[in-house]
Amino acid sequence: MQTVPMVLGTVQLGMNYGIANTDGKPDEERSFSILRTALEGGVNTLDTARAYGDSEEVIGRFLKTWKGPMPNIVTKIPKLQGESPKELEKFAVTCIEESLQRLGVNKLSAVMLHGAKDPSIHGKACADAMEKLLTLGYTDRVGVSVYTAEDIREMLPYDVFSVTQVPMSIFDQRLLNDGSIASLQQHGYTVYVRSVFLQGLFFLDPDTVTDPILVAQAVPYIRRLRQIAQQQNMTVAQLAIAFMRDQAGVSGLVLGADTPAQVTDSLSSFHTPTLAPETLSLLEKEFSTVDIPEIMKVLSRPKK
Repeated sequence: MQTVPMVLGTVQLGMNYGIANTDGKPDEERSFSILRTALEGGVNTLDTARAYGDSEEVIGRFLKTWKGPMPNIVTKIPKLQGESPKELEKFAVTCIEESLQRLGVNKLSAVMLHGAKDPSIHGKACADAMEKLLTLGYTDRVGVSVYTAEDIREMLPYDVFSVTQVPMSIFDQRLLNDGSIASLQQHGYTVYVRSVFLQGLFFLDPDTVTDPILVAQAVPYIRRLRQIAQQQNMTVAQLAIAFMRDQAGVSGLVLGADTPAQVTDSLSSFHTPTLAPETLSLLEKEFSTVDIPEIMKVLSRPKK
């Protein structure tokens, strides 16, 4: 089976997540169907975290029923706790031992810190705590899930880190424009991109959006994105995936799903042809002024 550069994001399997998700957390039957559809479709990596509700447990129960090749699993540990290097190490090890138990596996493909500021707060002690996970054989790679260029700069001095997850999309090209992705590529990092659809924002009907921040800061761009996709004879999902898929330095895209049909749609979108240079230039120009911090004020609100 040919693999695809899609990583299945599983936050939706553990909690109510996504601005366009109106159905809430899927039940176990649908969660298993989402996972099965992804793996049968060529996905070979699952992305989860301690912070994603009971996502790890759901994946663990699914894997007990799965008869195909075992997927790679990436998980994340919460913000490091402890004052001394030994306390930080104990916290990291305990977290991952519990994750391994929940997932029902002996080893992980990668473990990332969910606390993007941990390297700047704890320095070398943070890197040493994560290196212990490699020494124990609990994972093949360690890294940090980051948000900003500053987070990346704080992570790069520590050679133990070799994998990261970053937020990028057509609307959010900051890490491309400031050279952060090029720097990660030069350092040999595996770079997973999350928020490719901005938590489902791309799929909102602009005529039904009522939040004043989104009306002002997102709706005009959603309309323009739809227009460009139509002009290219593509869906918004195809355009969003193709734009990020082919960026130099990007290893894979972390895409979540609320239904098996969404998984199928995302998988098919990976076969979209490479975008023409003039289309890339248009997307770079049209969405260079999106105010992501303002939009994130809405997207980061806890869902009821």
